[in-house]
Amino acid sequence: MQGNGSSVADVSNEREMVQGGGMDATMLEPLRGYELKITRVFNAPRELVWKAWTEPERTVEWRGPRGFKVTEFENTWVEGERWRLTMVGKVPATGQPATMRQSGRVLEVRPPELLRYTFQWDERSCAGLPESPFKESVITVSFEEQGDKTVMHFTQGPFATESERDGHMGGWNSAFDRFAEFMLAEGPPRQPKADETPTELHMRRTFAAPLQMVFDAWTKPERMREWWGPACFTTPVCELDARSGGSIRIHMQAPDGTVYPIVGKFVEFFPPYRFHYTSSPLDGKGQPLFELWTSVFFEEVEGGTEVVLDVHVTKSTPQAPMYLKGMKEGWKQTLDKLGAFVTAGNVTAKN
Repeated sequence: MQGNGSSVADVSNEREMVQGGGMDATMLEPLRGYELKITRVFNAPRELVWKAWTEPERTVEWRGPRGFKVTEFENTWVEGERWRLTMVGKVPATGQPATMRQSGRVLEVRPPELLRYTFQWDERSCAGLPESPFKESVITVSFEEQGDKTVMHFTQGPFATESERDGHMGGWNSAFDRFAEFMLAEGPPRQPKADETPTELHMRRTFAAPLQMVFDAWTKPERMREWWGPACFTTPVCELDARSGGSIRIHMQAPDGTVYPIVGKFVEFFPPYRFHYTSSPLDGKGQPLFELWTSVFFEEVEGGTEVVLDVHVTKSTPQAPMYLKGMKEGWKQTLDKLGAFVTAGNVTAKN
């Protein structure tokens, strides 16, 4: 599945059957595991995207999820050579400091089109991962020119479990959100075309309220329905199963009474620090108009809580552009309402 800036994890969990010898065929089935696939569109020329991937002094600026910093990166991008990376940050599930080390071997380099290399965690426990029958995975990254933009196709696998694949999907998507911001800062000035449909959104907002209060406002249905949606919209239906794999069902109602249903799923949920979810608004026949991947990060800062919002389109339809063109203003108004809600005193009253 692909769309403008899509980020989709396809499952390859089939097993090849081996017959013969009167032996139980299932005992000879090789484990193939799960594969991660991400497609993103960056507002930068392919030459610059390639440099950001292959020049260490640029790579350290974006590698790793939000909240992590690369302290060491060695890679000559010579086929057959080893690479290694060290990053420091906080474990998503606990918020505790952690040092994580990755390494691998370069398999193939075709400038400026393709990179292929192996990947492994030197200590899986530091990344919160159990032991796996797969000691390493293979990453393939290809780069395709699209006018003054670059389409990146990223695959990684195999993974032993769906949850491990989804965890890496959250981490890589967050790194690619940082990459998108880095490209905007490093690239030449670019004026969006009048008919251009946005495929990504990155916003940062500080709220004068405690971290737990802001997180609860996002994840408790009775609170979220009080502020969700653009100005003058209400939320008559707000159902959140706030956990990894939990479902999302929301109805936004416009001032004219039109209802806009949304369905989705929490991919990863780490209270009160971050969560990732997918969501799709539905048309009148209950079919998805498009799909979004959304990441929300919460950090306690002086004076309140900083929220970082990253959104990108993973699937699209011909009807999507008319809705996506209002995405930035819609989120701005929604976050304005959140700010008013968490600072009005009514949140404490609901505790």
